[in-house]
Amino acid sequence: MVRSDPARRAARRLVRHHLWLRRRTLGAALAGAALYTVVVLAIPLVARSAIDDVVSNGHNGHIRGYLLIFGVLGVLRALGGGLRKYQATKNPALVANDLRDRLFAHVQRMSFSFHDRIGAGQLMARSSTDVSMLEQALSPLPWFTQSVVMFFAGVVLLFFIQPLLAVCVGTVVATSMTIALGRARALYPAAADVQLRLGLYAQFIEQQVQGIRVVKGHGFERVLAARGGGLADDVRNAGVERAHARARFQAAMLATPGLAMLVVIGLGGWLGAHGRMSAGDMLAFVQYLALLVSPVAAGAELLAQWPQGMAAAGRIAEVLAADSDVREPVHPRRLAAGGGTIDFEHVEFGYHDGVPVIHDLTLHVPAGQSVALVGASGSGKSTLAYLLSRFYDPDSGSVRLDGVPVDTLALATLRRAVSVVFEDTVVFTASIRANLVIGRPDATDAELRSAARLAEADEFIAALPDGYDTIVGPQGYSLSGGQRQRLAIARAILRESRVLVLDDAMSAVDPPTEAAIRRGLGEAMRGRTTLIIAHRVETIALAERVVLLASGRIVADGTHEQLLERPEYRAALALDEFVV
Repeated sequence: MVRSDPARRAARRLVRHHLWLRRRTLGAALAGAALYTVVVLAIPLVARSAIDDVVSNGHNGHIRGYLLIFGVLGVLRALGGGLRKYQATKNPALVANDLRDRLFAHVQRMSFSFHDRIGAGQLMARSSTDVSMLEQALSPLPWFTQSVVMFFAGVVLLFFIQPLLAVCVGTVVATSMTIALGRARALYPAAADVQLRLGLYAQFIEQQVQGIRVVKGHGFERVLAARGGGLADDVRNAGVERAHARARFQAAMLATPGLAMLVVIGLGGWLGAHGRMSAGDMLAFVQYLALLVSPVAAGAELLAQWPQGMAAAGRIAEVLAADSDVREPVHPRRLAAGGGTIDFEHVEFGYHDGVPVIHDLTLHVPAGQSVALVGASGSGKSTLAYLLSRFYDPDSGSVRLDGVPVDTLALATLRRAVSVVFEDTVVFTASIRANLVIGRPDATDAELRSAARLAEADEFIAALPDGYDTIVGPQGYSLSGGQRQRLAIARAILRESRVLVLDDAMSAVDPPTEAAIRRGLGEAMRGRTTLIIAHRVETIALAERVVLLASGRIVADGTHEQLLERPEYRAALALDEFVV
């Protein structure tokens, strides 16, 4: 016996768990299926009795009774079928919704390293395409269960009617289905390959949509169209191979009823001609054999879809099984009262094993002080901000906020205490107001406008068609880069966190606007610990203190004026190329 691989076992556990959570709707669907099955199996027996009683024996007075029985059975069949259909459709939809909610919550908890590894396109594919595939695979499950019961019950009843004919039919069915199930082995790898190709294609599309301005700006359309066409061809080829596997399997499955009917007509006719089967027996036998066609078709459909659904479930389970590198403390500490003192103590960190970015770095930032982190690209400036916010954990050493190690704080507590404005600004599809208050929903209108004024955003917001209630489109592309950055700065100011981190937050702002923002930031930074990561001298000059980094180490520490005498500082800012 071939043992299943870990991905299949994880997929089965996931499906079992979520079906158990929705066991009431699944139970209702199975109850409807059970009622439907009992009625359908009873109808040929009643028909057999009616034929032999009324036609063969001439008891015409019993017709009304049989008609009443058939009427009741028809109503019960409709009720059972309707209940099965409704609950069988509802159950997978609920399971799919549970999985989407669970995936979204899990992805929100995961650390930056997870998102670096997986990518947005893959996560989108697993939250949408894979969940939909699993939902489709689960839809026929009650029907399949009903069909299995109906199939075996029908076989038993065939033996009850005519044992010899039942043995012959059973032999043909067993042989045909063995061949079909042998061909089913190719279904899972073919379905898994399709899901993989779809994920890669979704990732490619997501990257191109996000970078469409760069694509058009540099004329990359033809190159990327060719690359996308290649990925689409991979999806098509995998889909064709899956179609071949399904066709081979279903052809073998659906051949079963036809072969069985040949046996019934041939052998059954001979038995009837020799008086070993009555007309009622023959009718019941043919009806039960016809009923077996539906279970075989249901089995063929489910078994064809099931590998695809399980492949999708395996990809979903892979995401849900991923553990965050940054974990919540078991017993979180409370953040002591303080003004935002920051300490990095002998910190070592690298994004990849054996490739350190920060080397034995120790840095103390007193509460309320503004510090500019300066250095060439890759020197570790942004990494320090990420370690402070616990987007990543250091490999060794510790990071403290107001004397408390950040890895002992609940993540929600730490993230409320530290506000970060990234270079890559994200604006959600919502109103300007909703975008600003997302980190502080209880902010008053006056506080909202005050933060916007400090970020030099109030004026352009007021000029929008609906002011603060203007809806901005996806990624905020209806706004300029500078406007988006000003919104991000206002959002961070509004939170009134202990620590404000500006990670190249004014890179997309023109110099006159930057000068105005600096005036507002000067007020917002007053008495608040601030880390400024910037390249422009004017922005760096906002800080009371400048720390120069090179290759993850501190090489100079002082005021901007003091460090101007250091050649490495001037080189980091390329000051020798300009008149300062």
